[in-house]
Amino acid sequence: MLRTHLKRGTEKWLHLTNLRCRSKSAAGKQCWKCSSSDINNTFFCASCGVLRESAEKEDYFELLKLKKEFNIDTLKLVQNYRHIQSMIHPDKFAQKSEHEKAIALEWSSLVNKAYKTLSKSIERGKYLLTLNGVTISEDNTSLDKEFLLAMMDLNESVEDAETADELKNIASNVSVNIEHLNSKLVQHFKANDLDGAKEAIIRLKYMNNIERTVKEKLLHLNLKQ
Repeated sequence: MLRTHLKRGTEKWLHLTNLRCRSKSAAGKQCWKCSSSDINNTFFCASCGVLRESAEKEDYFELLKLKKEFNIDTLKLVQNYRHIQSMIHPDKFAQKSEHEKAIALEWSSLVNKAYKTLSKSIERGKYLLTLNGVTISEDNTSLDKEFLLAMMDLNESVEDAETADELKNIASNVSVNIEHLNSKLVQHFKANDLDGAKEAIIRLKYMNNIERTVKEKLLHLNLKQ
C-alpha cells in the first residue's frame, strides 16, 4: 500500500513537471487555451483571460513593471511584487485544472526570483550586466593587485581582532567603503560604463563578505560574554 502511495505521488510530480516544461516551450507564441496570439498582457491572455504560460526568458524589470535601470524605486518594487503575487499566486488557482495550477506555480516562482534579484543591489547590478552581455567570472584577474592586497590585510585585521570595539571600528570603515562603492555603481550605470559597473560589483562582493564576517564574529563575542 505504501509503495502504491509513493508511486502515485511520483507520477503526480512527473505530471506537473511535464506540464511546466510544456508551458515553457510553448510560451510567448499563443494562448494555450484559445490559441490567440494577441497576448499583450504579461500574465493573462487578452482574448480569453486565462493565465498565460511563462516564456523561457522573462525580463525581470518588465515582469515587475519597472524601468530597466540600476537605481530603481524600491517602494514601487515591493508594491508591484505584492500586487502581482495577489493575482498569480498558486492559492488563487486551487480549484483550476492541473495545467493551470502548474502555470501559476511557475509564475509565482519566477516572480519570487525576480523580486529577490532586483531587491539586492549586487544581484540587480549583475542582472543588468547580464542583460547587456557582460558576465562576472569567479576569478580575480580583473582586479588590481593593490585592492586584493588591501582585502587580504583587512581580512587579517578581522581575524586578529579580539574585542568588540576593534570589530566595530573595522565594521564602520567597511560600511563607509560599501556606501562609496554603491554610489560609484549608480554613477557607472547612469553613464553606461559597464566595465566600471562590473569592477564596482566585484569590489562590493569582497566588502560585503568582510562585513558579514565581522558581524558573525561580533555575534560570537556577544554570545561568549
